[in-house]
Amino acid sequence: MTTKITSATIYFVQGQGLKPVIVKLETSDGIVGLGEAAISYGCGGTAAAAMIRDLCERFIIGSDSVNINALVSEMYDQSFWLKNPGGIAGAGLSAIELALWDIRARELGVPVYDLFGGRLRDCLSYYANGWYFGATSVADLLKQAEAAVIDGHRALKMYPLSRIQPNGTLRHPTNRSSDDCGAVSSAVDVVRRLRDAVGTDVQLMLDLSGGLSVGDTIRFCCQVEEFDIAFVEEVNDPGDLGALRRIADKTQIPVAAGERQYMRYGYRDLLESRAVSILQPDIGNTGGFSEAHKIAAMGDTYGVKVQPHVCGSSVAASIATHLSACIQNFYIQEHFPFWQRVPGYVEVATERFEDRVRDGVISITDMPGFGVSLNEAVMDTHIWAQV
Repeated sequence: MTTKITSATIYFVQGQGLKPVIVKLETSDGIVGLGEAAISYGCGGTAAAAMIRDLCERFIIGSDSVNINALVSEMYDQSFWLKNPGGIAGAGLSAIELALWDIRARELGVPVYDLFGGRLRDCLSYYANGWYFGATSVADLLKQAEAAVIDGHRALKMYPLSRIQPNGTLRHPTNRSSDDCGAVSSAVDVVRRLRDAVGTDVQLMLDLSGGLSVGDTIRFCCQVEEFDIAFVEEVNDPGDLGALRRIADKTQIPVAAGERQYMRYGYRDLLESRAVSILQPDIGNTGGFSEAHKIAAMGDTYGVKVQPHVCGSSVAASIATHLSACIQNFYIQEHFPFWQRVPGYVEVATERFEDRVRDGVISITDMPGFGVSLNEAVMDTHIWAQV
């Protein structure tokens, strides 16, 4: 017996800090599946929502919900813009694919990771992102880092080149920080002070967002090596493998990349460059769950670890844990425990993802599907389109 996809509801949440784009697919049997596009920050939410709508109208509504591979293949081959995709096209495909897996797992009464061979671990180590929300000075930053460690967070990621905006979110650097002659020395000093504040037992990760020139990035990485950095992320603009290789060759810090690479085809040359130690596919833009699972397997053949990138709602966070649970080369999970600090933040789920974090680890749920449900009373005010 087959079930048809009868409707799609697309949400574009107009909150602060995050503006998630979420799709809810429903079948003729009343089974609901959720997916999220990884466009909840920066620009592009409207475009991602429109991409989901267009794909649903042309390929999804009226189709059999169990034919996930066939539907993904049809969208990839026939939508035209999914060949060598950018973030918008990839995010649209990903959100739909995720909702289809959620439906299938709920129909069978199993977690999504069981459809990919079962989980390999019962809980996940993680690093805290967003612990700096609300800091207005370096002194505030250091106090909040110390408080995060006291709260039990054993690893922290920071953005040494970014500036915190009045609403608590980050403004990434522009113009390679070329108008700031002291950008490198200032960033090194912040890292030094942060390490002193949190001690030697806490892991520190750095994200540069491609904010410096290649030469300045090399200088920065060499100067912070003494602070025992777990990895440095986005050391240059995605796609410039020559710059990536040059930087990686000059530092002992493991290099992480991948959140702006799309489909497994976009990872082939990245892996062949041998410049990365940690892959960071975002399940919400790289083609979906199955594609991210394949990318992790590709990375394993190159001896590379995987840290799934996730900066989204409780839906996206829950989805990421299912991938981390069932891949062999999992490293550490990204987690934002402090969204509530940002005024105007909207919680989309019936239960906060943060409630699953205990004693420095994230628990793996055994609930059907991705184990997350929308708070319909909240989400009804954020419906963007219905198909």
